[in-house]
Amino acid sequence: MAASYYGRPRTTIDIDFIIQISFSDLNVLLKHLARFGLKINGTRIKRQLSSGYNIISLEDKRSPYRVDLIIQTEGRLERRRGRALGLKTYYQPPELLILSKLRMIKATVPRERSQKDKDDISAILTNTRVNKRRILSQARRESTIEIFREIFLAKHPSKKPRQTRQPDRSIVRRLKTGDEELRTCRYKAASSREEIDKMLRTRDKKRSS
Repeated sequence: MAASYYGRPRTTIDIDFIIQISFSDLNVLLKHLARFGLKINGTRIKRQLSSGYNIISLEDKRSPYRVDLIIQTEGRLERRRGRALGLKTYYQPPELLILSKLRMIKATVPRERSQKDKDDISAILTNTRVNKRRILSQARRESTIEIFREIFLAKHPSKKPRQTRQPDRSIVRRLKTGDEELRTCRYKAASSREEIDKMLRTRDKKRSS
């Protein structure tokens, strides 16, 4: 939902919630969720959390939808106030959402399967003001900065580095001639390009004779 809120609305079959809770209180939360029709596998959930994977996926018994709970047990839970269906709610800050999608893109193989996450990041950058400096700083530490640059440059093609245009031979010839005249202190003042060309032709005739 956060991707639709910050970026472009799209369909989804799951909803992600970030929950700050201690492990001791997690069992109580899961019991309440089971009462509302979610499938709870306590053994699998504990195995996931003990391995360091902090996302719990719960399926609904009466529909094809599911909910993903992102468990945070320490630190400050960052959130931004917003609305959903007219109700006051809170969303993950757009910078953290982009960073999490960058990590998902990095972990997805093959990379083509991550196009949805790339589109979400592009839509967020288009429709929401974000702190790009914070994103770049964290993405550099997480080795996802090249992925972000790729998405950003695809969205802003004018930001791509300009191609260096090689000067043609006549320009190179003028520059070399100017350097030579300057070194020998035999330069003259000219008021136009035509006058410069005339001076060069005169010099070339003298050299060939």
